[in-house]
Amino acid sequence: MLYHAVVKKVLRWSVLPFVLLLTSPLSVLAQGSSDVETNFVAMLKNATLKGTWAPVQQAQLGTSRKDDGYRIARVEKKDGDKWILVYLVTYQGKEIEYPMPVTIKFAGDTPVLILDNVRAGRDKANWSARIMFHENVYTGRWWETGNKEHGGTIEGVITHAK
Repeated sequence: MLYHAVVKKVLRWSVLPFVLLLTSPLSVLAQGSSDVETNFVAMLKNATLKGTWAPVQQAQLGTSRKDDGYRIARVEKKDGDKWILVYLVTYQGKEIEYPMPVTIKFAGDTPVLILDNVRAGRDKANWSARIMFHENVYTGRWWETGNKEHGGTIEGVITHAK
């Protein structure tokens, strides 16, 4: 009898946090939610991502950090979780928009950018990445698709011109 009472109490307190999570406001902010997507679009419209990167080699985080930055013109939703990230590059004194196909998944109100095997950059290598955005901060991992030893971590803040 005591065993059943203990099991009931454990189950009750195990299920309660799960039920609270399901009924919380964050559960409404899920994949495909127009509010979450609208916030994500606003976060990256005319945005500058300014931070640092560090190499990852032989499964170890490198000790040197280097300044890093990206200028994002906008993100555009396509079908389902497919999006276009339009970033800005300066080439021979001209600003050029470079559209890149990405997948965006949402963990509650937090967008995660997934780049899989996309050709980009000066050497035309294929790249993959996983970048998480929350409030005005980003963090993630990137690598050359064919050589995971050529990659690293990135982190920083998202700002907008005044």
